[in-house]
Amino acid sequence: MRRITAVFLLAIGPGLLLAAHPLGAAQAEKSPDFESQIRPLLQHHCSQCHGPETQRGGLRLEARSFFFRGGDSGPVVNPGQSDSSLLIHRITSLDTDLQMPPEGPRLTPVEVQLLRSWIDAGASWPETDYDRQALIDPRKQHWSFQPLPSRIVPPVTDHAPQSSDIDRFLIAQLSPHGLTMNPPADRRTLIRRAYLVMTGLLPTPQQVDSFVGDPTPTAWNSVVEQLLTSPHYGERWAQHWLDVIRYADTHGFEVNTSRDNAWPYRDYVIQAFNSDKPWNSFVREQIAGDLLGEDAATGFLVASAVLLPGQIGADDVSKRLARQDALDEIISGTSSSLLGLTLACARCHDHKFDPLTQQDYYSMQAFFAGVEYGERPLRDSGYLQRQQQAATLESTITQLESQLTGTLPFAAPEQLLLIDEEDQNRVVFLKSPNGPGNNPAGTQRGYRDDPGSLLQPGNVSKGRYTWWNNAAGVDVLKWTPGLTGHFRLWLSWGAHGSGVHTRDARYILDQDGLPETRDDQREVFRADQYYPAGITAGTTEQTPLWSGFQLAGDIELTPSSAIFLRGGDTGTGITADVIALQRLSRPADSSETAQIPATPPLRDPVSPLLNIERFAPIQVRFVRFTTSETINSNQHEPCIDELEVFGPAQPQNNLALSSLGVRPTSSGNYSDIGIHQLPHINDGRYGNDFSWISNQRGQGWVQLEFPTAVLIDTIKWARDRNGRFSDRLPIRYSISVSADGLAWTTVTDHTDRASVGTPWDPQAALLRSASADSADAADIVRKLQLLRSQQNELRTTRMVFSGTFRPPDRTRILRRGDPEQPEADTEPQIPQLFAHIQTTTTAHPQASELTEEQQRRLKLADWLAADANPLTARVIVNRVWQHHFGSGLVETPNDFGLNGTRPANQPLLDWLALELIRSGWSIKHLHRLILHSTAWQQDSALHSQGLELDRNNSLLWHYSARRMESEAIRDCTLQVTAELNLKAGGPGFSFFQTRGGLSGFPEQEELTTEELRRMVYSHRVRMESVPVFGAFDCPDFGQSMPRRSRSTTAIQALNLFNSRFTQNRATALANRLTAQAGPSVTAQLQLAWQLTLQRAPTNSELATAEAVAIQHGLSQVCRALLNSSEFLLIP
Repeated sequence: MRRITAVFLLAIGPGLLLAAHPLGAAQAEKSPDFESQIRPLLQHHCSQCHGPETQRGGLRLEARSFFFRGGDSGPVVNPGQSDSSLLIHRITSLDTDLQMPPEGPRLTPVEVQLLRSWIDAGASWPETDYDRQALIDPRKQHWSFQPLPSRIVPPVTDHAPQSSDIDRFLIAQLSPHGLTMNPPADRRTLIRRAYLVMTGLLPTPQQVDSFVGDPTPTAWNSVVEQLLTSPHYGERWAQHWLDVIRYADTHGFEVNTSRDNAWPYRDYVIQAFNSDKPWNSFVREQIAGDLLGEDAATGFLVASAVLLPGQIGADDVSKRLARQDALDEIISGTSSSLLGLTLACARCHDHKFDPLTQQDYYSMQAFFAGVEYGERPLRDSGYLQRQQQAATLESTITQLESQLTGTLPFAAPEQLLLIDEEDQNRVVFLKSPNGPGNNPAGTQRGYRDDPGSLLQPGNVSKGRYTWWNNAAGVDVLKWTPGLTGHFRLWLSWGAHGSGVHTRDARYILDQDGLPETRDDQREVFRADQYYPAGITAGTTEQTPLWSGFQLAGDIELTPSSAIFLRGGDTGTGITADVIALQRLSRPADSSETAQIPATPPLRDPVSPLLNIERFAPIQVRFVRFTTSETINSNQHEPCIDELEVFGPAQPQNNLALSSLGVRPTSSGNYSDIGIHQLPHINDGRYGNDFSWISNQRGQGWVQLEFPTAVLIDTIKWARDRNGRFSDRLPIRYSISVSADGLAWTTVTDHTDRASVGTPWDPQAALLRSASADSADAADIVRKLQLLRSQQNELRTTRMVFSGTFRPPDRTRILRRGDPEQPEADTEPQIPQLFAHIQTTTTAHPQASELTEEQQRRLKLADWLAADANPLTARVIVNRVWQHHFGSGLVETPNDFGLNGTRPANQPLLDWLALELIRSGWSIKHLHRLILHSTAWQQDSALHSQGLELDRNNSLLWHYSARRMESEAIRDCTLQVTAELNLKAGGPGFSFFQTRGGLSGFPEQEELTTEELRRMVYSHRVRMESVPVFGAFDCPDFGQSMPRRSRSTTAIQALNLFNSRFTQNRATALANRLTAQAGPSVTAQLQLAWQLTLQRAPTNSELATAEAVAIQHGLSQVCRALLNSSEFLLIP
């Protein structure tokens, strides 16, 4: 028997052991030995790409548990079936894109057969110590993942036995390097530093003098406490947090439209800092504030940029991807800001640096699976009471609506046609017009906003008519209805009391539509355009008015028929406006003439709030609502929040509810997840969050199928019954019914309704109708209007962009992060790295009533805020330290993982974290500890020894002086000029003339008092630099900015020195100096130095400044001071 020799390399320590294993025919028939034959083969051929250092395709093969787990493409072996095992497919593939290994020698046939035999025999892999050791991830021993010590004692040092605890930690690191802290800064420097760091504003000269002149040991403590109780403290420190979470007042991306109701979150953060809300409570509220009495707090979850519905592709693939992107922003924001983790890096694969898995990522996503970007009513203390009162009114309103329904006129689909003189499809200008006549604003008859009366409908003319120079017998316009049959004609025109309009405009019916053949023409009406319709005597206002409708009689039309407007014998002008044609089954006889209405039977305009369609009772199994046009020229897909169907037997009972077995279908749905799903069309709930949207711009249909035939006579629909939204409103539509789904009858449509936007008085409209009980109906309308007004007032509440919440979606792990490749389901769980952390569940008064979505968020909130969480306290104390000293103990404040920097002084960081927890998570306690330390109070002077040993000042041998942030520069500039508006809270001011959209952001040219507020109250625009101060490293609010860069550029100096803002401020400061210091230039300059630099000028400074002021004006000195490095510096 021929012996075959296979050679394998076995990696042992740093060397390679060469092992030869003879394989005879008898051996090949039994399972190969794993340790001597299979493991060496895998290590030699596979470990470079699929070992502990590198896992291409998410596959790791050197240890038992990893091998059988598989990678991105699934399990690599199917024990007992080598032919169906991916491993065999890849090592035998001839495709260079698929074959393994991709480089180097291929496996020999003998090696392939070894693996086949091993798999066919069951792929036995006895677990060894090596396999067990491979499961221990050394990354889990990273410093920040370890629990906080139970107690840390500050080191004792001989250098400064009276130092604070913070100083003792720092001195213990300084001493081995032969360094000591700088001497204390002088008192003027200290108070300036304290005010800028703590409030972002300057101390007044009086405050400086009071501190400098107070020799008592409590003087500094008094300053600290004053700063911590100042309302400006919260404004300053909220700014830092808003930078971290990417707070802005626009949605971002290319359209970047305004997010007008985000500001309550900003005000909440300011108040939280001012009230010293415990940080663990603050953290809980970021995730579940709606359950904890702080409704605005969940603005944290949706603070980032987001694509709006109209910016997402209409296809489901685009929607699923956009949803994943939105959730990723929530996960990224939560993990980086609160935990200092880059968990979002595990969206497509396990984290490349930290021990965080893709499973961890999607388990975290499950906590937020019911969170949507959007705004909702802000539930303040009186919210529930107001909602209960509004709900109490609802039953009365429903009863009145039911009574009103029976008095409404029936719809007349396809029976009425209104033709505006500007309708290019049905109107031909035979002579160039002179222009429009615009109705004046107002509600009087014929004015633009005329809502109608007992005699006329509201102004349907869009507020204007067209006029020409009048010439007797000359045709100026023709209407071409394109209809066949008998019709009733109403006319309207532009009336004007000046006397210039013709008194005998002729309306000519021409059967063939050809003006040159007049034998088929007849005059149907002659209008006196001095008067509105129905008026023949008296005087008329000398202003352009809509005439209202004038009945012109019954006519017969063919497809070629036309109506001409012909010049009269009088006047110099002739006008045209809307005409109306009502289809008749036959011409009216003489006995019916008295019953002909004076105006067309128009129904009310389409309303986003409620539309009631009434028709003769009909037996149906199907109801279909079809949209052919939406408001705003079909820019968006149509939306309906609820389609309700009623019958004559029980007029108050909605027959279309899904709970009754009614099944909806549609032409296509905007979304199959979240809000706007198809099931919302008949789920019995009102409002935008429970609405259906088509997947086609301007069109689409939705259908209800009843389990059995029902008798119906009324349909109600709306865009948003809660009255918040009016976009996406169908304005051209029809509602059809069917008994079998094959033959359809249109029962109502838009054709007999006034156009959307027409001013309309519903009481007058009912009184104009031919209903027998129209007077009673008008009374019902009056009652309804009053009740709805009261209800709307109760329901009207401040909106807040803090997310909306719904039942959570199913969460699945996505292969490579691709929504089109879902794999195993996952449940909400904290990352396995922290599974050992014990949390205490927050007691909630309505715990038994919480939804699953609410329970999920509350569970996560409790874990994030737990004392035992190793990251939450460390991360926030590092942020506080950073904003005091210019750099954190960890220089990567959003990344405490393995890719971040190690702390410059970990014992100090951990001690501060323990102090925070021990104090009840008080941020102000941290401030007190830091502000009373020698490290904070030391001078900022530099010396050569320190620069040589610690140029970056990581040991804190001096205080790091630094330039103010852009907000502080602007605020302090306005402060010293006495222009700063200290108004707190509320909607922000804008630096720009427009707020969002494709029109761009032109800068405000003139600043009002509102624009002179503190910059924290500005309308923060993503992807747009703030005028003047954006150059000072003001962040793009689309990105998290945990640590602002500090650049020095020419554009900064040019912006600040030459900007209109600075020049105006210099003038204002000069005016203040003159008013407060009197005519003495010396006194003015001394006050200028005190206001801006908190010190007196030196003799040389004073002499130079006096010369400049005398020669060039005081404002030029002020301009120089506002541009000086000393003014811009936190010393």
